[in-house]
Amino acid sequence: MIPFDKNVGEYLRGVFANGSAAHAYVVVGEKQYIPALLKECAMVTLCPDHLGCDCETCKKVVIGAHQDVINLPADSQKNRLTVADISYLVEESYKRPVDSGERRVFLVNAVSSVAGVGSDVWQNKLLKTLEEPQDGVYIFIGVSDAESLLPTVRSRCQIIKQNKLSIDEVKTAVSGKGFDERSCEMAAALSGGSVETAESLLLNSSAFKSYETALDAAMNMTSTKNALLYASRIVANRDCVYEFLSCYVLLLRESIIYRLQPDLVRLPAFSEEINKICANYTLSAAVSCIERLDSAKKRLDGGANLVVSIDRLLTDLLQIRYLCREER
Repeated sequence: MIPFDKNVGEYLRGVFANGSAAHAYVVVGEKQYIPALLKECAMVTLCPDHLGCDCETCKKVVIGAHQDVINLPADSQKNRLTVADISYLVEESYKRPVDSGERRVFLVNAVSSVAGVGSDVWQNKLLKTLEEPQDGVYIFIGVSDAESLLPTVRSRCQIIKQNKLSIDEVKTAVSGKGFDERSCEMAAALSGGSVETAESLLLNSSAFKSYETALDAAMNMTSTKNALLYASRIVANRDCVYEFLSCYVLLLRESIIYRLQPDLVRLPAFSEEINKICANYTLSAAVSCIERLDSAKKRLDGGANLVVSIDRLLTDLLQIRYLCREER
């Protein structure tokens, strides 16, 4: 079970406390955390004072023994929702509570069921129940992306999202899977608080080539001559040019943080490299270069030529670096 989530659990505690709880919610979170988040929703619904308590109700929810908490899909092996699952939900929603006496809770893990054959069918089957729920019935639909659901389903539910994980939490989650510490740290810092994103980055060798290029360039790009070598490496790995740009921005931001507020540094395993980047870029140079990197992203988003954009970017980075050094 993950720690009590302030964006999901605490929000629900508040709305149940003031009597404003809706009957249907879309719960957005990391794929591997959806089952735990849905259980958290059930515990708060049936035990509104829940905050990691050890009461009998919460214990039953955790082990799947509470008779008023229905987990779907019914086939946990296939783990895909079917029309039969939703028909069962509709049928059960008319029954009186057994354990709780007041409420029935339906936990719908839809992470693996929002695409492919039959995905629209089960969602459309659910619509009437979402529109006209029975008193005391609460439905929580867990997904990793709310946009993957039909608009008609989303519009009938309130959306609550899992709190973003810290870099350290993401790093801890992926570090036990055979990756080295530095790679985990870099992936966690670039993940946006997402374990899934960090894992996908760690498994993408082309992305890590881009990170290595960005790290090498930030430390060792000193002239237009060797800038050409970096440009060729970036263009050769064109499918991961955004990873290069994002990593370069991260490294420059780290160099700024390292000098201004070292206790907030996010890449301690790269302290030696960050020190060298600090020596290469003054604070004003780092800020200006981040702006140029962001502008390059926007140009590429707008369909600009990759080779021209990268050549222009690297030239700008070199010019800014030397102009700012002269200001010392």
